[in-house]
Amino acid sequence: MLLVFLLLSSAGGLLTAGFAMPFVGAASAVTSASAQLFDELPDDFNVLEPSEISVIRASNGQQITQFYAENRIVVPLSEMSVNIQNAIIAVEDQRFYQHKGVDPAGIVRAVVSNANSGDTQGASTLTQQYVRNVLIEAGLRSDDPAAIAAAKAPTVARKLREIKYALTLEQKYSKQQILEGYLNIAAFGPSTYGVEASSRYYFSHSAAELTIPEAALLAGITNAPGAYDPEAYPDKAKSRMDWVLQKMYEEQFITEEEYQAGLATQIADMLKITSTPGGCAAAGSAAYFCEYVVSEIENSELYGASEAERRQLLLRGGLDITTTIDLDKQAAADAAVQEYVPTGDASGVKAALASVEPGTGRILALSQNTNYGEAASADSSTTQISLNVDASHGGMKNSDGTSGFQPGSTFKAFVLAQWYASGRSGYETMNTDPTTFPASTWTISCDPSKADSWKVGNANSSEGGTHNVIQNTALSINVGYARMTSKLDICDITGLAAKLGVTNNDGEALSPSPSIALGSQEVTPLQMANAYATFAASGMYCKPIAIDKIVDTDGNEIPVPSAECTQAMDATAADRTTATLQQVLTSQGTGRSAILSGGRPAAGKTGTTERMDNAWFVGYTPQLSAAVWLGHSEGYSPMDDQWIGGRYYSTMYGSDAPAPLWKMYMDAALSSAAVEGFPQVSLGSAPASSSSSSSQSNRGENTSGGQATQEPAQAEEQVVVEEQVVEEQVVVEQAEGGRAPEQQAITEDD
Repeated sequence: MLLVFLLLSSAGGLLTAGFAMPFVGAASAVTSASAQLFDELPDDFNVLEPSEISVIRASNGQQITQFYAENRIVVPLSEMSVNIQNAIIAVEDQRFYQHKGVDPAGIVRAVVSNANSGDTQGASTLTQQYVRNVLIEAGLRSDDPAAIAAAKAPTVARKLREIKYALTLEQKYSKQQILEGYLNIAAFGPSTYGVEASSRYYFSHSAAELTIPEAALLAGITNAPGAYDPEAYPDKAKSRMDWVLQKMYEEQFITEEEYQAGLATQIADMLKITSTPGGCAAAGSAAYFCEYVVSEIENSELYGASEAERRQLLLRGGLDITTTIDLDKQAAADAAVQEYVPTGDASGVKAALASVEPGTGRILALSQNTNYGEAASADSSTTQISLNVDASHGGMKNSDGTSGFQPGSTFKAFVLAQWYASGRSGYETMNTDPTTFPASTWTISCDPSKADSWKVGNANSSEGGTHNVIQNTALSINVGYARMTSKLDICDITGLAAKLGVTNNDGEALSPSPSIALGSQEVTPLQMANAYATFAASGMYCKPIAIDKIVDTDGNEIPVPSAECTQAMDATAADRTTATLQQVLTSQGTGRSAILSGGRPAAGKTGTTERMDNAWFVGYTPQLSAAVWLGHSEGYSPMDDQWIGGRYYSTMYGSDAPAPLWKMYMDAALSSAAVEGFPQVSLGSAPASSSSSSSQSNRGENTSGGQATQEPAQAEEQVVVEEQVVEEQVVVEQAEGGRAPEQQAITEDD
């Protein structure tokens, strides 16, 4: 190969001609040092497949966006018009099919032309240009600026390397393979690479359909994509196109008639621009879900040892990613959110909805009333922060290491679940009069220092007296839930919540302070939707997943993050939790405005925080779970006594806007789904003597598809919750000597 190099050098001053320098002094470029350098270069050269677009699809296969560092679609030569093949050979390397990678005749021609005209003409063959593009691509893939610079440097070393690699390449690959590689890797526009993506961009059709004028236009661009861009510089592009047509005619690739027809073709008549933006901003209403998918890839070691490697795989790997998003359910979520709190609403209130599939963890919809994009100080409706998810997936990060918002009484579901997991009955009664709980009340085995004195009061006197667990839940009686908490180990409550995915950003259980029972610590809508989905699935917890399948450029499936479904809690305890939460969605429960159409069984819980600054509804059917949050993402402030979404709200409880918003979504999302009931389950034994009034009776009524019954041995008495449900505002005060920071912002209720 060294002999070939020396023959080529003596034939035409190879090195200097390659850089379009005057012929004078060309011979001196071939020195013994250059020959030694050439000989020391490695013979092996492996062709690197060029970067390709990664596509993200919805669960039905519809593309929702794409990612790329270079907008390129790789296709075989058979799917490229012969016109573009002829055009690129005519203008770049007329002797392509005759030379062996380096063209001595071309070198001589370039030297003579440069010396006579003063203009510059390169002598690199298509093979050499292909080599250079591959080396640049390798540097980009490895994020190696030095390698990129070396591949572009106007040095003897670079040219020698190109020559040797070109000679090697011609021995390993056919001319057709090399031409195919070049047409796929080269830039044919300022922002498009390869003839397929460029053809789709400029002409809105594939490279297989390129006409002679279109092929000539693209072939002319590649020499200087910025200077000859027909969109920005149509006159320059037309002049260049005509020159390519002349070369095609001279090389006898086209006839005189075709040549003249091409010259008569105007740029404006050819261009049919189809922009294909990439990234999550191009995903429309699925933009925040897209961010979740991207975070899943960037956070997972399945896709590389470092985040930078994983990002490169997404941008350059040509992945075909099928996700879990259901576009019909996403549309239903968007419609419900916009109906109640439109984007840009004058109130400044934000709304978010997260929906998952019980038993699989598949995220089906993530919606919020903001526009996706860089936040602007003058426009609070534009943000890249997802209100539904944790910080590692694009959500906000709170100062205490949590994400999301205070959930209010929706957190009571975890107290209820632990109550049943501990073997207690839903008919157990307790005094619900306002009271102060001394620090000695609480069992907190994992951190006894969290025990505080806590004064809890109800919003109205009707909630005092004696109530059972079912009534405490249906009416959201806070003193009742404080008493239930006093009978449990709070570490077990936060531990169970953690098993169901409700944790801080480090994956650790929330702080076990007594006020956690009423939702004093922040959580995300997705965490809540997925945790409640665990109840729907009889205690089967699945991590939220956003990706169903990934296929690489070779058509091979690669691993995706697993839902790792496990039985996180006893199935009977989970079903008892569901049966009790069904009482919330009755005409007497706080969630009566969420009752689904057609008598479809559902369970859920309302939640509101102090000063009505957060309002929630979280609920589910056997097939679908969803959480709705309303509030101010920039900082807590009241939502009562104001107009929101065209409606006046004197109060803002979970039942006011979140519950009907949830209902609107669920009715639409389940419109074509079969009506399914929950498992029938006993809520345990009633007390041996039951002398309280009918409002404290001891048997759960049939809940439309699932039953809440007491043990058979006990007398059957129907549960009747309070006939008149007055929206509550719980008064929660910090007793003297207590820990004010965690106990001040508890809940008022629904």
